[in-house]
Amino acid sequence: MNRTPQPLPDVPPGVLLQLRADDWSYGRGLTPGTSVAVTVAGVRDLLYRSDEWVWVLGHRPECAYPHVDRHPPCMEVRVRIAALHRQLAAS
Repeated sequence: MNRTPQPLPDVPPGVLLQLRADDWSYGRGLTPGTSVAVTVAGVRDLLYRSDEWVWVLGHRPECAYPHVDRHPPCMEVRVRIAALHRQLAAS
């Protein structure tokens, strides 16, 4: 039996997410248990993703990405979907 994950909120590129320590679980080069800020480049909506977590690709706010053509995302962080809903509702 195939299951369909819950729909994700629309997270437009350029949105700044201010993630609390419990809003995310993994990110290469990030310190667990700390707050993280990420300017969203995209959300990876995988077919078999969890209903609780999703991968967010983006840039650190201090990154000069708008001035560099085709600059790949600086970071990828596993974020709670509930945190995305909360952040977008607050903006």
